Amino acid sequence: MKLRPKLLGIAASLRNARWGIGNQYLVDSLAGIADEEQLFSFLSKESELHLKNFIEAGRKDGKSFLEIYDNLKKNKGDKGLSNSEVALASALWSAQEYNVEIEHISLSEYFLTSGAVRNENKLKEKLLSADGLLVSGPVYFGDRSSLVQSLIEMIHSDPELYEKLQGKLYGGIAVGAKRNGGQETTLIYQMFDFVNIGYWAVGNDSDSTAQYGGTGHAGDVGTMHKDSYGLKTSMGAGRRIASLLNDLGAKRIIRGPVNVLFIVMQDRNGEVHSRLLNILNEFSGELNATIINASKERIFSCIACDICPTHIDVDENYRCVITSKQDRLKHLHTDLLYHDAIVPVMFSPKDALGVRSGYQTFMERSRYLRRGDYALSNQLMAPLVFEEIGASQNYALRAMTSLIRHHTVAVQPMIGYIHNGELLNGKEIGEQMKTFLASARRLAAARLAKAYEKESSRYRPVGYVLSANKEEEDVRLNSRKKMVKSRYEHMLNEAKDRLIP
Repeated sequence: MKLRPKLLGIAASLRNARWGIGNQYLVDSLAGIADEEQLFSFLSKESELHLKNFIEAGRKDGKSFLEIYDNLKKNKGDKGLSNSEVALASALWSAQEYNVEIEHISLSEYFLTSGAVRNENKLKEKLLSADGLLVSGPVYFGDRSSLVQSLIEMIHSDPELYEKLQGKLYGGIAVGAKRNGGQETTLIYQMFDFVNIGYWAVGNDSDSTAQYGGTGHAGDVGTMHKDSYGLKTSMGAGRRIASLLNDLGAKRIIRGPVNVLFIVMQDRNGEVHSRLLNILNEFSGELNATIINASKERIFSCIACDICPTHIDVDENYRCVITSKQDRLKHLHTDLLYHDAIVPVMFSPKDALGVRSGYQTFMERSRYLRRGDYALSNQLMAPLVFEEIGASQNYALRAMTSLIRHHTVAVQPMIGYIHNGELLNGKEIGEQMKTFLASARRLAAARLAKAYEKESSRYRPVGYVLSANKEEEDVRLNSRKKMVKSRYEHMLNEAKDRLIP
């Protein structure tokens, strides 16, 4: 009998309302909620209960926050939801749609404000038993809470955790006091840290346009339930990670080499291209490499048109408004399709002398692929950066941030350090590439198995009014049905050829 994958929801606020038996009470309550209307009603009531907790703990009497906080800790932890928990609860409820087992814990039970740690073994057990983590917490100056930092440090410093948590999934939710209160920077930094300790990172799903995770707005205690857009993004994060957990849980296997797209975006006199070929020679027979050297190609800048893509069509057809004969992207288009994994490759120099870059223009122009119903969906992605010591250009972070918005799955970047023309950690890069290919093989099998279910990630043009109008027209013309049918026929044929029964 197949066991359901487990998704561990981690509430990372010191104001959390649930702990102890209250964690299970919350999970039981979510299991009994039938639809979104009931969910929003539940979240509203629980928010009001948490506000009431604050009032009764001393806010009505004008007590100091320290007194209020001490009084709150005397509660049983079985009622109310903090703002971070409201967002997390909405995500966990949505995750149930994919038949995953959900669990809720509060990090404040384990990491105290004094810096002490309690019940560490219990926390370790929960981390080890989970197939994925969904971490929800407040924004602190555009970054995550100290509780999340403590969790990351614990995993990184514990050999057993570090080894056994490799290849598990991570998703994030951030709640800020303002609409633009640092939620996205928090999610980006947090994502980067989790992939660097071995997790695979996802954003939210296509219904919320595949950003970096849930982004909530709550300026005071008990107000997160009023942010319907933030709840929607959180629900998208829950669906995204749960869907992928389910796919990976099938544990299918593919035969033959892994298909990997390498895009050289910045180079100097062919140095990066040459280093890449040397690495790939070590994996002859293990992968089929497609190499696009965007640093040598003339690619025009994106003009941010209001009709991207120009129309809905099968993936093989180029759909960017720029069709100049001098622009090379149209000729590269088909090479961008149908891979298991994507590796953007960059040279990061101390100075720009002799450097040729197609990085920014390529990233901008890939917009039509994303807005064409996520043509690169569920491909593994990791940047490969050759960085001169002292360059400090953050290309790994930038590339990951851009490409995860294509509905890809991000894993640890591979960074080769160069000093006086010599690659200092070539052996380590080789080991990282080996791990990357194994991960790509695992994800490819899960993605291809999905072809039998005929599901599509539809782009939702949130914020683009003209595009939304055009979107409705395309749907009426059944263009999308043609595209989806073509995409899944291709995937199905590939699955029949590559998946081992």
